[in-house]
Amino acid sequence: MSRETKTSGSQDSLIDSLSFAGRNTASYVTERRSCSFQPQSGGLFSPNGVRLMRFILADQSGWLVGDTVRLVFQIQNNTANALHPVTDSANGLIRRLRLIANGSAIIEDIEEYSRVSQMFSELLPSARRYNDICETWGATGAAASLNMPFVADPIPGHSSKTVVVHLLSSFLSQGKNIPLNMMPLVIELELDDMDRAFAGTDNDWVVTRPRLVADILTLDNALQNSYAKFILDGRSLPFMMHGLYSLKATITSPGMFTLPINRGFSRLSTIYWTLWDGQGKETTRFFSPLNQVVDGALVPVSTESDTMSWNIQVGSDRYPQFDCDSHAESYSRLRNAQLIHQGSDSFSISSAQYRTDKAIFAMNLEKCTGASSHTGISTRSGSQLGLNFKNLGAATQIHVVMHFECVVTCSAAGVEVMD
Repeated sequence: MSRETKTSGSQDSLIDSLSFAGRNTASYVTERRSCSFQPQSGGLFSPNGVRLMRFILADQSGWLVGDTVRLVFQIQNNTANALHPVTDSANGLIRRLRLIANGSAIIEDIEEYSRVSQMFSELLPSARRYNDICETWGATGAAASLNMPFVADPIPGHSSKTVVVHLLSSFLSQGKNIPLNMMPLVIELELDDMDRAFAGTDNDWVVTRPRLVADILTLDNALQNSYAKFILDGRSLPFMMHGLYSLKATITSPGMFTLPINRGFSRLSTIYWTLWDGQGKETTRFFSPLNQVVDGALVPVSTESDTMSWNIQVGSDRYPQFDCDSHAESYSRLRNAQLIHQGSDSFSISSAQYRTDKAIFAMNLEKCTGASSHTGISTRSGSQLGLNFKNLGAATQIHVVMHFECVVTCSAAGVEVMD
């Protein structure tokens, strides 16, 4: 069979450079406003004082553009010594994020938020992190590298700095505009300890003048009324998103350790986990069992030193079927989980970092990885989900992040979260 026969079924279409059709218009959007939302719990926040910042996002007829939401505040250094940030952004100051709709429907609740945010930041390409720092701490003129794309700018003693924070929220970044008159949102941010995001100890700082900034669209009356009628007719607006569930546990036996996960998920997509050995900053140190020092030098990587192994068990099913027993395979599984196993993108983690203090492990559990939605596994059929490990070395704590698919629906009866 000839090549022409194979391609004869293809259909000709006008290429873009020869198409002079105009782009779609959106005259039904009558206004775009850049709005600011003040906290409901005061204007001065500190780990030693009021920790919880609470924002209410509501509007009579506006639609929130979720991916434009930013947290802006001033951080005041109360000591004579400079504050040296060790995290990629001021997300490192936050211990917990909660997003609530209609006053009672908890859409997101992320514990250990500072470590979760830093972990996903480490999985970004170097160029992305190099640009993102301009929004947050700012960077010095020190030489950058692929694995250290910036050196964060310190905050001098007895001075303040304004920072902008891109919140790690799946609901705000799910791509659909949010009708604030139908589902008003509450965003709660709880501050972490004084030393969590800065080098050293005995740091002292306060957050002043916090606010959320975001863009809100106004629609013409005809379209706005059609959405209202749609809801009043008993139908609902679905928001497809990925949720994050974070937990940490003490490693009781590094030689052989099993962590049972009691929470169930209808569609569990990916499991991430990191280790900590009690050294350095908990937010930024992702310990690797290969981090073994003898006579002041790291032990060379070999089959004899790389003894950690792991698997994930759901009932009688194991992922992978045979234990993952090397850091090389673990890194491959991580690239697969991030859908960059074909080399389409990169991490800003060097090989040396992955084998010392930037070890992030992951396993994708989807049936059609990246090709279709809602193909993750269900752990609500009575099967116990457990993470099994061997030879974790000096690790004393494990932090697990479950990445799952869920649907948030907005109807006349309220907001429902189906996970």
